[in-house]
Amino acid sequence: MNYILIITENKTVFLSLKVILQEDCFVEESPPESALKVISERRPSLIFLDSQLNETGSAGLMAKLLLRDPSLTVVKLVSSVDINAMRAVESGAFDVVEKPFDAERIKHIAKRAFEREKLQKENEVLKEKADRANVVNNVTEEAGEESFFHDLFRTVAENFPDTEKTGMEVLKALKKRFYFGNMLLFLRNNEIFTPAASLGMGDVFNELKITHDHPLTTWFLSSGRILNLSAEKDVSYECRSFMEVLHCRLAFPIKTLNGRLIGILLAGGKLTGLDTTLGEISFLSVIIDYLSAVFDNSFLYREISFRKDYQDAILRNIPTGIITVDRDGRIVIFNSYAEEISGIKYEELRDKPVEKAGSQIADFMRRALKSGEAFNRIEINYKPGNILLGLSTNPIRDEKGDISGALAIFQNLTFIKEVEKREKEAERNRYWTSLASRLSHELKNPLVAIKAFAQMLPSKYEDGEFRTSFSEVVQSEVRRINEIIEKINKLADSMELKTSRVDIVGLCSGQINEICKDGGVKFNFAGHEKIFVPADAEKIKEAIGYIMDFINEDTAGSGTVNVSFDNKDENLEISIVENGSKINFNSSEDVFIPFNTATRSSVSIGVVLARKILESHGGSFNCMLLPSAKNFVITLPSDKDKDG
Repeated sequence: MNYILIITENKTVFLSLKVILQEDCFVEESPPESALKVISERRPSLIFLDSQLNETGSAGLMAKLLLRDPSLTVVKLVSSVDINAMRAVESGAFDVVEKPFDAERIKHIAKRAFEREKLQKENEVLKEKADRANVVNNVTEEAGEESFFHDLFRTVAENFPDTEKTGMEVLKALKKRFYFGNMLLFLRNNEIFTPAASLGMGDVFNELKITHDHPLTTWFLSSGRILNLSAEKDVSYECRSFMEVLHCRLAFPIKTLNGRLIGILLAGGKLTGLDTTLGEISFLSVIIDYLSAVFDNSFLYREISFRKDYQDAILRNIPTGIITVDRDGRIVIFNSYAEEISGIKYEELRDKPVEKAGSQIADFMRRALKSGEAFNRIEINYKPGNILLGLSTNPIRDEKGDISGALAIFQNLTFIKEVEKREKEAERNRYWTSLASRLSHELKNPLVAIKAFAQMLPSKYEDGEFRTSFSEVVQSEVRRINEIIEKINKLADSMELKTSRVDIVGLCSGQINEICKDGGVKFNFAGHEKIFVPADAEKIKEAIGYIMDFINEDTAGSGTVNVSFDNKDENLEISIVENGSKINFNSSEDVFIPFNTATRSSVSIGVVLARKILESHGGSFNCMLLPSAKNFVITLPSDKDKDG
């Protein structure tokens, strides 16, 4: 039975993988700190390594695992397929899987890993048999070379396209064939060369890098040949020193067919103490030529594979349905979300006419194919599942601009619309519940006094002073109730305007001065002297009156208020900044809630009425809460013939 080790600190990750894999495997969990001990006691066929580890770095732990046993098969579990995922593959991971993972992909990876393990074991057996046969039969040098290449081809095939593992196996094969004491393989990583595998070098090689202007690369570019310190006399001091520090005598350039340097192989002296012969160097050159093709293909395959896997992962996990068709309207891409919405599997639709995915979507895609017509955020009722979809379609054009296909992107709006509807209903319910509660409170307060006096009237009727007090209280509270009811009626009534061309600056400043002529609030006016707007003068005065009621309440009848008038983008803007602190709100919109507990009901309703009046003129009325002030901003459409 295959043994799988899952290294994670997340119990959910372990349980999920165990459910997927436990049928044919023994699945064990290990915390990161115990992983090295566990693999030393029992070698796993496959390791799943979580990238989200708190105390131990995932990348560092993987490096330690592969240093302990380079043949381990490690799969990284990543949160997203990004540059870190690519680095994991470059560092020796067999594969990467993005969370949340697909069960079928996990099973497929496990199957590949077990096949790799089987091939590795068979390879070891074959190598042991070949070693014994070579010792017993004392094969000729030619037979040895043939056997070497046979083993090398098999090693490459087993590890392709993993360049690091291929490199390590190649170094092992070269050491076995030529008895080199130490070797180091550099491979191109963007614009520098970094160590991919080494034998006999310790950990120092991990810190090395060779740039494009390094003495060694300069040597290869200028001379175009192998570097043999024993035979070359004109090697630069820097280049010779670099080789001697690494105890290496030979350096082989690994080049592609077009001459691009993609790697460097360094080799030291032989364990036998003998020199490397010219024939062996020639044989090594043949091997390097073969390896250059291997690594070049491996880089290309890995790049293509990564891009494909990355694109597949995006298509699979994006919460949007995606369909593409070719120029004949046959389905090319039908992602997982599209399968979920339609209830149809991609395998049933591959290369089939787009009509199989639904006539409504097909209609828009056919129009895109035929005329290049694009549609953006069209809402359709998708018949197969009676689902409301938001659909966008576009033609796909080739380099010449000709239509080569069409793309459809869609989302299930049913849930979104339902949530929006529920939120609006909830908001409406909260508003009316709050309004009813506050209205009830406002009406019950005067009723308390009226009821109390009414109950005491029979026994106190002969008391003239009581009757006088009762009469005053009742009339006052009735007026209060009447005032509330009148303003509620105004909120409910439609607004009929009698508009004329009005100088809003003169009207507002005059109304403010009239209302506050006996008060202690000081007003400063700034801006245009005249601005004409189409407005109902009496209604505007009424709105200004409500705003002044609020300011007088907030400032307690004292302080300074700054009023400015300006024309901006075809609109009049009136800014009123007051520094009162008696009325406090949590947010700007709380200012416009009727019966707000922060102030008297008549004042709070008045502000709401002011907004209604100004909005009925096509304008707006808002409030910004500043650290030590409130800024009321009124906008009104200004007259086309601007004066002032």
